[in-house]
Amino acid sequence: ANDDVEIIYEHIPGDYVGGLNTRVAAQTPPDIAYIPDGNFYSFVSRDLLVNLQPFVEGSETINDEVVWASALGRYRYDPATGTTGEGDLYALPKDIGPTLVFINTDLFEAAGVPLPDPNVPLTWDEVIAIGTQLTVDSAGLHPNEDGFNPNDIVQWGVGDVFFENIVYGNGGRIVSEDGRTFVAADDPNTIEAIQWIADLDHVYHIRPTAETATSIGWGALFEQGRVAMTTAGRWATTNFRSVLPFAWDVIPNFVGPSGELTTYPGAEDCAFSGWSGSVGLAIMRGSVGEENAELAFRFIEYLASTEGQTEQAALGFQIPNQLELAQSDVFLQPDQPPANAQVFLEAARCERPGPWTETPLYGQWFDDAWWNGVWPAVVNDGTALAEDELADRASAFQDALDEAWASVGVDS
Repeated sequence: ANDDVEIIYEHIPGDYVGGLNTRVAAQTPPDIAYIPDGNFYSFVSRDLLVNLQPFVEGSETINDEVVWASALGRYRYDPATGTTGEGDLYALPKDIGPTLVFINTDLFEAAGVPLPDPNVPLTWDEVIAIGTQLTVDSAGLHPNEDGFNPNDIVQWGVGDVFFENIVYGNGGRIVSEDGRTFVAADDPNTIEAIQWIADLDHVYHIRPTAETATSIGWGALFEQGRVAMTTAGRWATTNFRSVLPFAWDVIPNFVGPSGELTTYPGAEDCAFSGWSGSVGLAIMRGSVGEENAELAFRFIEYLASTEGQTEQAALGFQIPNQLELAQSDVFLQPDQPPANAQVFLEAARCERPGPWTETPLYGQWFDDAWWNGVWPAVVNDGTALAEDELADRASAFQDALDEAWASVGVDS
């Protein structure tokens, strides 16, 4: 359909973002690049992406009325304020990848546990009750039965839980709405969420320990039929369809006792929340793509259009960007699992980007204090309370966040 445009696809194996940065540093950027939403700020704040807004405004296929707001919004940038989520578009979403709870329906049925309602999220109390029924040790005992051995569990009710989903499902936040302030240490909903995850392991014994998960792998535990409920994204569907030896489906993310949800801005009447990922398509500054921006945009527009999205959705891997297309059999694929695929639509509408999309240099300011501090002490080892550990490290988080913003020329 566009015989005047030739596209050469270059694969960067391994560290994709590192490879892209190397190309940029060598002043040989590709014409068009995938920009993960978590790395968008790093690229756009360095003026490495072409402003696509003039092309979008002239497009008949890409606009706010036909594409998920939660997908488009994360690729907006206002250079005057250094803020994402508003301003012009500097990338178009290749996809929107919400996360849900995947369930092994065979385990539910074998234990005589009713399948969860796909339209009504499980509460934390319900998760504990169901998880207890579906967790057994080698003697066939459940955690609420005398003689249960927490050190010899062969099947767990709950597997991987993304902490962002539990936090957002309880109305909590990691950073403030503008991304400038670390708020988790002062947010009771967030503190409660992190503590609940830890309690699944150390109080209720319905989730694998960190040692077990590390030695076997969260994905492998579910694929082996040893976990009844686990978290994953739409991207897992293609693999699950081909490898899972049991019946499976999806249900909404869990909701906490606060009665509040932290959802994508503007999304109303949501039943649940969580985080959704995405990859954008952008034209790189200083490339031949910039010199031929109209042609480059035509390709990006095609991939983000109904035709391009139909081709990609056929693989089962992603949800179409277009609202109408996502609600059709092109995505729902009723002849293939999961049967409750419509749950992904509510997830795509309501789930928000992770905190890595809301702040610059997330891995540098967040990871050490969290994954090497809060998480192992509270969740992995159960040797500290979430409230205490977050309070002890609050200043370190904020100082590192301030430095991250300063490094991109923005005052925190």
